[in-house]
Amino acid sequence: MKIVCIENALHSADDLYLTLRSDSSVLRNNDDFYMPSFSQDMRCTVGYYLRVTRLAKCLNEKFASRCYDAVGVAVAFTAQDIVERNCTLGRPCDEAYCFDKSIALSPETIAPDSVANGVLDIKIGNTVVDSNLSAIKLSLDKALAKASELLTLKTGDIVYLAATEPFTPHISEQVEVSLGGIKLLDFEVK
Repeated sequence: MKIVCIENALHSADDLYLTLRSDSSVLRNNDDFYMPSFSQDMRCTVGYYLRVTRLAKCLNEKFASRCYDAVGVAVAFTAQDIVERNCTLGRPCDEAYCFDKSIALSPETIAPDSVANGVLDIKIGNTVVDSNLSAIKLSLDKALAKASELLTLKTGDIVYLAATEPFTPHISEQVEVSLGGIKLLDFEVK
């Protein structure tokens, strides 16, 4: 299983880029997220993920809905200080986001039809953030089509689309993410 993260969708539907995470990057079942010791500047984004149900390569956007059956929510963590250091040195940034347990996927998913106007209610500690799918410059179908342009997507793969700007999580904060009034993620940062 691969996890394809589509970046920059909040700002542009054309200037997108992909990052990949391994299956060991998945934080499952609302387990707690432990801040890694190698970073002093952890950031996270909250977004949607699609679970791929059939082989997809160079998929046309109008057929994308045939290739996934569920939508969940996710919180993706990135070591921003590692990104900045590696960019300055001209190195790849994979270690900043591919570490173990770096993306929390909701154990529950919902039907794709109920997401169209879904509002993500995000509560992290005392901070409350709302994000609407319509604010993203990219639809879920277009995200899947974009990912399939560069990679062959297989059954079980995950495509993640960030729906918020990055923000800083803090130790002992509770992270709660609801979609359409249904709480799908609830874990603690430790």
